Amino acid sequence: MPEPDRQDGSSRTQRRGVLAQIRFPVLGVLAVAVLALVIFWSWDWFIPLVERRAEAALGRRVTIAHLHVHPGRVIRITADDVHIDEPDGFATLPPFATADHLMVGINLWHLLGGTVDLPVIALDRPAVELDERRDGTANYHFPGSSDGGSTAMPRIGELNITDGQMHFVHAGLRSDMRAQVHTTPATPAKGDAQARIVADVRGTYTGQAITGHFSGGALVSLADRAKPYPVDVEVHHGPTRLTLAGSVDDPISFRGARLRLTLAGPDMSLLYPLTGVVIPQTPAYHVAGSLDYHDRRVRFHDFEGMVGSSDLGGTLSVDPHQVVTFVDAELHSRHVDLADLGGFFGATPGDRPSTAQQAAEQKAHEASGAVLPTTPINMPKLKATNVHLAYHGDHIENRHVPLDNIDALVDIQDGTIDVHHLSFGVGKGRLASSGTFVPQGNGVDARIRIDMEQIDLSRLMQALGNYQGQGTIGGHIMVHGHGQSLAQIVGDGNGGVTMALDEGGDISAILPDLLGLELGKALLSALGLPAKTDLKCLIADMPLRDGVFHTKTMLMETGDTSTVGKGDINFSDNTIKYALLTRSRHFAIASFPGPLHITGPLKHPSIMPGAEVIGRAVASVLTGFVFSPVGLLPTIEAGVGKQSSCAEAIREVNENPAAGIAPHASRPVRRAARARRAAAAARPADTAVSGGLSRAERERIRAVWAHRMATH
Repeated sequence: MPEPDRQDGSSRTQRRGVLAQIRFPVLGVLAVAVLALVIFWSWDWFIPLVERRAEAALGRRVTIAHLHVHPGRVIRITADDVHIDEPDGFATLPPFATADHLMVGINLWHLLGGTVDLPVIALDRPAVELDERRDGTANYHFPGSSDGGSTAMPRIGELNITDGQMHFVHAGLRSDMRAQVHTTPATPAKGDAQARIVADVRGTYTGQAITGHFSGGALVSLADRAKPYPVDVEVHHGPTRLTLAGSVDDPISFRGARLRLTLAGPDMSLLYPLTGVVIPQTPAYHVAGSLDYHDRRVRFHDFEGMVGSSDLGGTLSVDPHQVVTFVDAELHSRHVDLADLGGFFGATPGDRPSTAQQAAEQKAHEASGAVLPTTPINMPKLKATNVHLAYHGDHIENRHVPLDNIDALVDIQDGTIDVHHLSFGVGKGRLASSGTFVPQGNGVDARIRIDMEQIDLSRLMQALGNYQGQGTIGGHIMVHGHGQSLAQIVGDGNGGVTMALDEGGDISAILPDLLGLELGKALLSALGLPAKTDLKCLIADMPLRDGVFHTKTMLMETGDTSTVGKGDINFSDNTIKYALLTRSRHFAIASFPGPLHITGPLKHPSIMPGAEVIGRAVASVLTGFVFSPVGLLPTIEAGVGKQSSCAEAIREVNENPAAGIAPHASRPVRRAARARRAAAAARPADTAVSGGLSRAERERIRAVWAHRMATH
């Protein structure tokens, strides 16, 4: 029975031989295949997968020429010739982004633990094109997550950029800027303990040429809250220069800042595009201080500098989180030149224009013939910022005015300006003003009040030079009008002015200052008033109706003469039509001159003598002035004191009318005076009119201001 066994063994031997014949070729093929895979392997096979993922994330076509992977604990993935297209609607622009090489390092162990950690990112010759149109559509808006959630940002370590380029165009901001970006390595030997990102910008921003230089810490230091983040910025925007240098302990929340901000330029209003804060026009300035972030507000604090000829310091805090940016300013000056504050009233600030815009506005103002500022209030800018401003100036330095110091408290909310008080010290008295300006249509509805309280005339004399004089000025001005500028508001206004100057001193010094040098000297000459004549009293009571000051009372008394006036001063067309007549206090028919007529443009009126030369003409001019001053007595006594010689002058004029002719012969003058005083005393307090506004109305306005302050 051995033959079957031999047959089985022979079969097994044959099968093993066949398997051997098959196995070795297969193994050889596999070995060759593995060797071929190793030799010919290309990561480019994964490019379609990477491109699809990138396109889904960015919402636009992405192409990569080559892909390289270097395994290790930190896997380094490099993409060559990266090209990211523009989204739909921006196809005419250059590619959104390109780069010769993009290398990303991924920490494998952290990735397995669920954390995306990118120890290094390197970009070689990257270029980015950013564009936003007037309708707000932009090529840098990317699709968000479908569930509305947010994806955690990866941790980024070292960032290396070589020869980066960025182009930014914003039609709404009228901006077109290009930036060159690169990184520098840490050089401890030179004092740079960490790498930096450096950018140089050039182009236009808001229509003005701009250049800028930025140097900051690398992204790894931005994310490290324990390491101060260095900042060094310099920007030239048109004629404006801004520098910011220092470091921030916690750059994410902007805390622990040690930053020095410097601002300089010809006009602070030009800072608006850079800061978003609305500031009136100013003369040339230079200020520097500390910048930090506290209580969710950016603070520019402890700053000092010069604005024109005035010093300026204080703290400015900005809350950018409000729907309308809120600015809280606490400012002070040791020495103030009032000309530097002209921009707050719509006038050219400083001694002369410091910008082309200021020069153009001054030229337009001069061409208009207006005597009040004509610069329109910028309503869009006014509504762009809510402001609380407190300002104090210790000492006013201006030889043309007798003011000593200044205090201001102003609120701007939703375009409404509340001037709670704007007060000037004048010797022992003060010049106090207040007002509201409410946007209506293309202008503002304005209510303005100015009070002259016990103003010491000796301060005016000191301001004029070596002139001597003592006395007091009292009175008030009320205006309610509508317009785009101060000139339009008064030109449309209603209200009035009441003023008394008591024991004025040298008239040859006072009139040229009150009326202007040219007109004042011409009047002195035309009226025949001698130099160095003491002014005993000057009274003016002129209601304002539709922009025209009509004369109710105008009386000027010197030691030897009385001068009265009658006529209109028209601020709606900036003209004057007025008549003055002077008589000797010692009656003589030969001393009656004719009236002196002042007519023409307010800026350059003509002065011509009238033809009337007889006593009845004189009396007709004086009619209406005799009784009116009696009603002014309460106001004069409040402004200049009960012992005022103005009050005595009013009584004397009332009891001894010019030319000896009583205005109303049928009624004794004394009884008329008593009747007028009784009527004034009997008038109810809540209906006492001051410049067209009742006391109740004035109190209501003040109550509104107080409420706004309490709820601010």
